[in-house]
Amino acid sequence: MKKRRAPQTADARRCAALIHIAALIHIRNKEKIVTSDVQPPDSFHPEQEYTDGLHAEVLEELRVGEHNYKYRLINGIVMPPYVTPSRYELSRTIGLRANDVCYTGYPKSGTNWLAHILVRIVNDGEVPHDKTLRDSLHWIESSTHYSRTRAELDALPSPRIFSSHMPFHMALGGDPLSNSCKHVYIARNPKDVAVSYYHFEAGQPWSGRYDGAWSHWLQMFVDGQVQRGDWFAHVLGWWKHRDAANVHFMTYEDLLTDFRGELRRLARFLEVELSDAVVSTIEERTAFNNMRQDRFSNLHDVVEMKHLYRKGSVGSWKEQFTVAQSDGFDEIYERQMRGTGLEFRFE
Repeated sequence: MKKRRAPQTADARRCAALIHIAALIHIRNKEKIVTSDVQPPDSFHPEQEYTDGLHAEVLEELRVGEHNYKYRLINGIVMPPYVTPSRYELSRTIGLRANDVCYTGYPKSGTNWLAHILVRIVNDGEVPHDKTLRDSLHWIESSTHYSRTRAELDALPSPRIFSSHMPFHMALGGDPLSNSCKHVYIARNPKDVAVSYYHFEAGQPWSGRYDGAWSHWLQMFVDGQVQRGDWFAHVLGWWKHRDAANVHFMTYEDLLTDFRGELRRLARFLEVELSDAVVSTIEERTAFNNMRQDRFSNLHDVVEMKHLYRKGSVGSWKEQFTVAQSDGFDEIYERQMRGTGLEFRFE
């Protein structure tokens, strides 16, 4: 006698639907698409919140450390789970054009601010209509929020603006010195970076809902065991090549204190002439409070980015570091930065 199947519950039906969606995504990623048949997308729609099943690709590679901190290793460097093997391979092999722009920085160094500035530079001070900042740039190494296929990227008109958080030796398009793309690197003092990164990563799905104390995070940061690895190696790797013709190195602190001067230097590097009126427009529209409220730039269409913009100042690290922590960090900083010629303002 055949047993009757019990009717599916609502939870079971939802689970089946998610599995079906994941399968479709997997199939789509495996398809070979002819570039000439692909039209540039007008807009990229919001994606679901990060989950390992949909975005981590090779689950067996994921590691979990203390306080549930989740990561994967790529070339021995700690990376977020959404920097998958296939996305990393695409980022390294994507064909770049002479007028492409790739902005890079260690996380929480002002890259979203820089992105907004770059979009306005190449659009004469304006932003594309009916788009968001997320629609206007391409973060190839990430499997979520910004995932485009090679065919979609090849079909996009110039100039394309790419986002990255990779160290120099893992940069977009292979060796930056061997491609024609213009690379813009932004760096920020490591104390403010460490604090901002701590508040950003805590509780996020891609960090394993990390719940460690500040002291635990600071030790991981110093040891280079947070996602994207060692801050010193990351920043100094790009600083070493600051004089290359297609590399422009800038700091968050300089952009805050001399916005117009830094903006004009950046525009000259990109070979774009800006009128005084456009400079004023960009300065006003990319001000911190305006970006936090502006639907174009506040990434309201990304679930996990509701607290993207925190303070946008220099010296907020003083509210988090103890005196002992600050003194200990200063010793490490002096040892790592000695003789490099790179200096940061900490307040």
